[in-house]
Amino acid sequence: MSYSYYEVYTNAQRAFSGLGFPYGADEDAAYIIAWLEAFDLYGINLFSSSYPKFDNSYNGSFDSKLNNKLNLQNRSCLMVGPGLIDYMTFQTNKNNEIKIEIINCADPLFLIPLLYRSMKKNIFSNIVDGKDTLAVINKENIFIHPKLKKNKHSNFNIILSKKIFETLDNNKDFIDYSTLKKNLSSGLNPNSVDWDIISEIAFRTYVPESEESREKGAGGGDAND
Repeated sequence: MSYSYYEVYTNAQRAFSGLGFPYGADEDAAYIIAWLEAFDLYGINLFSSSYPKFDNSYNGSFDSKLNNKLNLQNRSCLMVGPGLIDYMTFQTNKNNEIKIEIINCADPLFLIPLLYRSMKKNIFSNIVDGKDTLAVINKENIFIHPKLKKNKHSNFNIILSKKIFETLDNNKDFIDYSTLKKNLSSGLNPNSVDWDIISEIAFRTYVPESEESREKGAGGGDAND
């Protein structure tokens, strides 16, 4: 079955709320999942297979005095990623570039949508391990190494810069931004089993209709009515 981007985002947001993610954090995490789904990177599948690791155990904090090195202790980037990339983007706007060594990262693919969001603000990014390039996010396209797509690389450096990074030509692992436009037009098709799992989690946030709300009607009103 095909769903709109909004339907995928909304179902994911409600599920994250059901998992105990606070307001705002649930929206960031839902954005990550919906973005991956929109780029054919199986966001809903990744969500359904990983959620037991952070069910009602949200911890998105990190020490901003990290001295250019951060141990994520295998916490999901669905929790810590938004704050980390916001911090790095802020520092890049101040200093033109920032580089942070990341260790024990359980799911680096979840960082890519956040880096894409920074790219929309003309902050470009590169993920490297030594001489190996794992990801490049530029204006025209995104390169993601197969190991990163499979969340198989836990230690690396993230570099954010106001300068555009060079990318390898004709690489099969490039993702063109036209993919997003095509999928938004045709609809997203997550695996039905994974979708049902996420929908069941989202149902945790369901609040049965009260007698008072029925009397007020569908609009519900507010506390001042």
